[in-house]
Amino acid sequence: MTLGLYGGSFNPPHIGHVEAARSAIAALALDRLIWMPSGDPPHKELPKGTPSVTHRLKMSELAAAGLPNTIVSDYELAGGARYTVDTVRHLLGLYRPKKIYLLMGRDMGDMFDRWYKADELRALCEVYVFPRTPESSTDARKLLAVGRGEDLLNPSVFAYIRKEGLYGAAYG
Repeated sequence: MTLGLYGGSFNPPHIGHVEAARSAIAALALDRLIWMPSGDPPHKELPKGTPSVTHRLKMSELAAAGLPNTIVSDYELAGGARYTVDTVRHLLGLYRPKKIYLLMGRDMGDMFDRWYKADELRALCEVYVFPRTPESSTDARKLLAVGRGEDLLNPSVFAYIRKEGLYGAAYG
């Protein structure tokens, strides 16, 4: 089995995330993709107004719903900060894959050498860095705060954000 781990704050998960995941599944011939929202990422502080882990998990489930062979995991959402090396060890024990890819965006790829136990991570898995997509979660949050941003999100994610009033969204 070839496994891909796609982690991030997914705050919110946008169509760039979905397309990156879809391309990794195809390009790397992944048997399974684990979409892993982080609860309390140790490498960055989540912005003020970030929805709860429950909301980010639900948005991730909605965003990833159409992706083949994809499981959204809540493993990193409980118990404070989790390090990726511990998550990879957990997945190796759980799935026993022949190969595991650690998938990340260019922003995380650029700082990967500063991650906790980066050398061990390189020994456990292959790092696959996506090119930067034109959409970003920061852009989506700014647009959502003024009642826009629908074109950056999966329709079900946008509907959920509206329904729950997330990101300061003011919709009529």
